[in-house]
Amino acid sequence: MTTFLFSQILASVSFALDITAFHFHRRAKTLTVLACSTGLLAWHFYLLQQPVAAVLMAIAACRFAIAVVTLRLWVMWGFMVVSMACSAYFWQGTASLLPLMGSLLMTFAAFQGQSSRLRGYTLCGSVCWLLNNIMAGSPVAAIMELAFSGSILLAAWRHYSATRRSGWV
Repeated sequence: MTTFLFSQILASVSFALDITAFHFHRRAKTLTVLACSTGLLAWHFYLLQQPVAAVLMAIAACRFAIAVVTLRLWVMWGFMVVSMACSAYFWQGTASLLPLMGSLLMTFAAFQGQSSRLRGYTLCGSVCWLLNNIMAGSPVAAIMELAFSGSILLAAWRHYSATRRSGWV
């Protein structure tokens, strides 16, 4: 099995996790699934020799896991500073900006108390990662981000519709 094929298998498992993540009503369950998914993507990007994306995904896995237990702003800012420092250290030119922007948006998202804000900012970060995955030449990761974005939109619609039917809107 080639390294590329193995990286695509890891991205496929991550894909399956991502699709389910935003359909849970509990924020903690969503973040736990995202922590597992991003951990796999860190290995995926490492195998594709994309150090900035790999490090940022490893940081993201830790970030999602920690955001399950705390929403403290100093923790969020700490993750943002670490992400920027790692991006600077592993800098590969302007192509490193997309994973950094995606990571910063998703860091902000993870520390939002409301699920709707978590979904909205994650969607914006997902667009940055989609563009990065296309540029990195990873077809499975690019398709995964497209599906992930669609899943976020579908989950938001489902939750909005349920809230509207119950009379809370």
